[in-house]
Amino acid sequence: MTQQEQKQRTKKSDSNGYTGRYIHPHHQYAHGLPFDKKLAENLDDLIKRVEGNKAALIIIDGGVGEGKTTLSVEVGDYINKKKGRGNIDFETQLAMGGADFTKKVRICFTKKLPVVIYDEAGDFNRRGSLTRFNAMLNRTFETFRAFQVIVIISLPSFFVLDQDIFDKNIPRLLVHVFGRTQKNGRFKAWSLYRMLYIRKKMRELVVKAFAYNIVDCNFQGDFLDLETERSNKLDRLTIKGKMDVLQKQELSMDGLVGYQDIANKIRMSFAWVRMTLNMLHIKADRLIGPKKYFKEDVAEILLDYMDKDKEERRQLEERYKKKMEEEKA
Repeated sequence: MTQQEQKQRTKKSDSNGYTGRYIHPHHQYAHGLPFDKKLAENLDDLIKRVEGNKAALIIIDGGVGEGKTTLSVEVGDYINKKKGRGNIDFETQLAMGGADFTKKVRICFTKKLPVVIYDEAGDFNRRGSLTRFNAMLNRTFETFRAFQVIVIISLPSFFVLDQDIFDKNIPRLLVHVFGRTQKNGRFKAWSLYRMLYIRKKMRELVVKAFAYNIVDCNFQGDFLDLETERSNKLDRLTIKGKMDVLQKQELSMDGLVGYQDIANKIRMSFAWVRMTLNMLHIKADRLIGPKKYFKEDVAEILLDYMDKDKEERRQLEERYKKKMEEEKA
């Protein structure tokens, strides 16, 4: 393509920083980024904010298939590169579900990584998950605020987030994605101040999504898809994450629980629960790979065992440990 043809296909920047629809072979616009410049400018401001030991949460929401995870990864890549690193590592900086998020946040803190992405992955369909997530989010920012980690959350609607985090000025940028095609998607973005107006409108409306069109955005633009190889890898990870969540929902519907669920319920350690179930010869009701799942009433069996005479329990556990050691030898 000649320079003249390229110019004809590229729109001039407007006041919102829009830099044209011409798609570069390397999935970038003419200015070298997969999204509009105005978004990059706002991300630069957030990087400066966390460098001043202030919390910064980026929310990317939108309907199924509109490109939430894609744009989250592109934003994460940009922040990572601005801090002297390459693209984000999916294994350490992309969390699929709440349990994975707490683990990845710790990894980012330990390795001094500047950004972590939380993909909701269907987590919020589980009973009580929203309450747990909002509590976890508050704890995360209270703990890691001073360690300069920007959190990106990808979810269908930001309305489900607890008002408390907005009162604490934690969310700084809302990006709503829509109108995705095979090559690109569109977005609108709002500041914290305007997010609050959207939330107010959502409380009043029957169709909450109409609120995005009522409150004027701060800026808007387009974003491109990831490179094919990276996009395929991301698809595999997100599908796996969503399948894991569906599997947990299925287990919950069948009334099955794992070692950690039992441990949480009876307030004992994971190791103690596993040892005691083995010692009492209680077999799993379902095996999924290496993981064992039991009926919920197994917790009552363990509580009954805990009511036994303390000395009797101690003797049983000592005999079991000795037997295990002999078998290993």
